[in-house]
Amino acid sequence: MHDLGTLGGSSSVGAGINTQGQVVGYSLLTGNAGQHAFIWDSSGGMQSLGSLGVDSSRAFAINNLGQVTGTSQYSSITNEEHVFLWDEVNGMQDLGGLDGGSGSGFAINDQTEITGESDGRAFIWDRDNGMRDLCVVTKCTDNGWTGL
Repeated sequence: MHDLGTLGGSSSVGAGINTQGQVVGYSLLTGNAGQHAFIWDSSGGMQSLGSLGVDSSRAFAINNLGQVTGTSQYSSITNEEHVFLWDEVNGMQDLGGLDGGSGSGFAINDQTEITGESDGRAFIWDRDNGMRDLCVVTKCTDNGWTGL
């Protein structure tokens, strides 16, 4: 077990790891005034991934390419959160949510396909098709499922 540290606050949570040993999660900021998603590795330590505008983001998964997904609050007025994709080149990219709603990315594979939840519905996101309701993609109700 290794103490990964924090981004200056009193606690942090590790949520995902890839085969290179990079860890993602979220940490309270200095003074515990907000939290940011982070990426950690043995050479660089813990680095903040930032946020989509409000000091609140959480990372949940990382693939073997070092791409990260999670959720970030984007408005202090509505407190809604959007799914994000982060990489070293582009930083944190806002992927939104289904029908403009809130959402969170929970898994990402090496083809940059993200799955997660948006307003109570499962989704899949990829660069070619964007965010799609997973029940629509799989025709879950046609197959006798009540939903995903």
